Amino acid sequence: MTTIPFWIDSAPIKQFPRLQKNINVDVLVVGAGITGITTAYLLKKAALTVALIERERVASLDTGHTTAHLTFVTDVGLHELVGNFGDDHAQAAWDAGTAAIDEIERIVQEEEIQCEFTRAPGYLHVCADGFSDKEISSLKKEARVGAKLGLGAIYLERVPYLTVPGVRFPNQAKFHPRKYLRALLMNLSGNGSHVFEKSAVTEFDAEKRRAKVNDHWIGFDRVVMATNNPLVGLASVTSATLLQTKLSLYTSYVIGARVPSETIPEAMFWDTGDPYNYLRVDRHRDFDYVVYGGEDHKTGQKRETQKAYARLLGRLKKIIPDAQVNHRWAGQIISTPDGLPYIGENAEHQFIATGFCGNGITFGTISAMMALDWATGRKNPWADLFAVDRKKIKGATWNYLRENKDYPYYLIKDRIARPESDSVRKLKPGEGMIIGSRPKKTAAFRDRNGKLHKLSPVCPHLGCHVRWNSAESTWDCPCHGSRFRPNGDVIAGPAEEALSAG
Repeated sequence: MTTIPFWIDSAPIKQFPRLQKNINVDVLVVGAGITGITTAYLLKKAALTVALIERERVASLDTGHTTAHLTFVTDVGLHELVGNFGDDHAQAAWDAGTAAIDEIERIVQEEEIQCEFTRAPGYLHVCADGFSDKEISSLKKEARVGAKLGLGAIYLERVPYLTVPGVRFPNQAKFHPRKYLRALLMNLSGNGSHVFEKSAVTEFDAEKRRAKVNDHWIGFDRVVMATNNPLVGLASVTSATLLQTKLSLYTSYVIGARVPSETIPEAMFWDTGDPYNYLRVDRHRDFDYVVYGGEDHKTGQKRETQKAYARLLGRLKKIIPDAQVNHRWAGQIISTPDGLPYIGENAEHQFIATGFCGNGITFGTISAMMALDWATGRKNPWADLFAVDRKKIKGATWNYLRENKDYPYYLIKDRIARPESDSVRKLKPGEGMIIGSRPKKTAAFRDRNGKLHKLSPVCPHLGCHVRWNSAESTWDCPCHGSRFRPNGDVIAGPAEEALSAG
């Protein structure tokens, strides 16, 4: 079994060069996932020059680890959105998802992209191992609200194959995200626009409106932060830190498996569990392929992460006994207080997009559409709803103390708690752990060749101590979700610097 995500394993993308000279463009786009690539594509189509930069490989981090559900169904239920925001705002949020699916379909047709795009229904259903009358009532309410708002939702006594009560949402979609983005990337370079890999921003100069990358400068008129967890960039450290306190980062685990052809309908499924399980089914010539995930938890706050895959496998085997698992991976989800993303200008000349709450493909595409409108001076219908500085809307509440109590707790607890070991002798090849005694602790990792690497366990974002994730072989911060490679290099922010040497 490979730990490479199915999307990366099945759709290689050519390498792009590093930035090696000073350049100037209309718009700098930082981050080459679904948001950044789509933004760069739309901006270039609008006759703007663009530099798309990625510190690793394009379409390989958050987007490469997606489950690729292309749906307007949000993690926060429709009837809950209506209660929080009112009918108009709730419908606007789901309309945005619908617009994203339509935009992807339009681009697929216009560029003639072979990415397995197909329309398919989505099913929200109760858990197969038991449910309550309250859950049934909630599903019926969801269907009534969905029908009222013209979304075509229908309550079913038995959803296909799983034969449990649920709600059917028509006109969702599926595609291969890397094949789609690979085609968009082929349209970007040239005529004053560029794509660069292994090119991380190390400095922003707000006064001169430029960014230092590989010791060279990219001058720009505007910048789009498409890093999922946004960098500070042109914003003040205070405002960027405040935004981070409003974000909750979760890790979600995924397995991919071959199953006999037409065993289960080609569709997408989500259950009502907390955390919920999700399943998507794709048709292939001689077999079907399913992507099944769940086991979500706040990043860095579970120790025995390997067991998540075993639990997923057990549940999948109950649903499809003949499933042959050949891929497994984990992705990161960034959630917001009210279940809607933050998309828009957060500093003069700077646009950010974050907090996609499990709808990364749809909200990432909407972000690109909104960034295009922002860059070209057009009014966007979702600008106020998704605004970074949006004020409290009807009924929306945010329990700041509950969601942020983790930070001071972990900041203190991890500094005074006993280390996992006081010696590296127990550390096997391929493993990492926190060692040492108070107050000096070390993040130790032994590579496959037996060489020991020692790092500071202090996350450079806000000072929490990282933990070893054995399932992904990463150092994860339990406070705000930063992730690091075994050697300390940053995988995902909000941290912008590597773990220092121990």
